[in-house]
Amino acid sequence: MTNQERIAQLEAYKLKEKFLIEDFEDYEEVPPPTEAVIRMRKEVDRFTDFLIKRLVKDVDNIQEQTQQFFKDWDNEEFTQEETEFIVEVEYEAMRIAGVKADDLLI
Repeated sequence: MTNQERIAQLEAYKLKEKFLIEDFEDYEEVPPPTEAVIRMRKEVDRFTDFLIKRLVKDVDNIQEQTQQFFKDWDNEEFTQEETEFIVEVEYEAMRIAGVKADDLLI
């Protein structure tokens, strides 16, 4: 897949509705308050934009830059469960961008 195709898929991914009540039920989690879900969606969009920018620049070390993103991520505004759910949702964006999520320390 070319970077342009990856970028187009990531842009479409950003439009996809994330963190629906059914998603929380699948994980047997109690849905967080609406404000928290909005912050979680914004965080996933911020991460997706990060990936898109790397693809636009055609960086050759997107894997390492993604690892650094997670090292630098200040996720204190989220609970442990919210953080885990955010990262799980971001796996799809990483897959689209060609990042091997299993090789990252998150």
